[in-house]
Amino acid sequence: MSDPAENEPVEEVDVDDLAPATFSGGNNLDQLMPVILFFGFRIVLGNLVLAVIASMLWSIKAAIGRHRRGLRIGWFLPGVAVYLLIRAGLTIAVEQEWIDLGVSADAVYFGFGIIGKILIGIGCALTIFAGRPLLGWLIPKVVPLSDEVLAHPRYKRAMAGATWVLVAFELLTSVWDIWLYNNSGLGFFFLTRSGVNFIVSFGFITGALMYIDRTLDPIPEYPGLTHVLEQSGRLKS
Repeated sequence: MSDPAENEPVEEVDVDDLAPATFSGGNNLDQLMPVILFFGFRIVLGNLVLAVIASMLWSIKAAIGRHRRGLRIGWFLPGVAVYLLIRAGLTIAVEQEWIDLGVSADAVYFGFGIIGKILIGIGCALTIFAGRPLLGWLIPKVVPLSDEVLAHPRYKRAMAGATWVLVAFELLTSVWDIWLYNNSGLGFFFLTRSGVNFIVSFGFITGALMYIDRTLDPIPEYPGLTHVLEQSGRLKS
């Protein structure tokens, strides 16, 4: 699942993976391949360095592909690339014993992701307290909503509530990841974490969309979730 760019102009964006039931085949592959590559190289072959490099390169390739398909947010592509490079570099440095952090390279790799999720959750909460919920900034970039809807008090209420759902997802799944890592083997942790987080994320996304749709429904200019998703190309009839 990054921090919002506070001072950048709003640009039209085409994000393929922000709504369920809208995934294209290529986007599904981009989501699954880093998991498959890491599992194959690390769990099956036992080579963490190749696993980290392969999954990192595919993730960067996927980010570049999304950028070319219309994700024109200046911070997104370099931000993802820098995050992946730092995570991979630190993991490899520990694995090759170039540095000693007192934990295993696997713990560094997964811990880096868990800390990132916690920081995202805290950052999203701060945007709510600041009166600028993250999703209130992001949603107009993804789906077309009229100025009347965006200016309505219910819109801000809906975005604040949905952003709280995002905060809950990031923090609760982080706690789950930590507990699971400390109470299972690496292979079981990796497979269970990937499967459970996918199911839970689908549930959270679906719940957030239903909450947004119900909260915005009384606004006369709001056409409904199905119409909005179809109009933006997120939902195919």
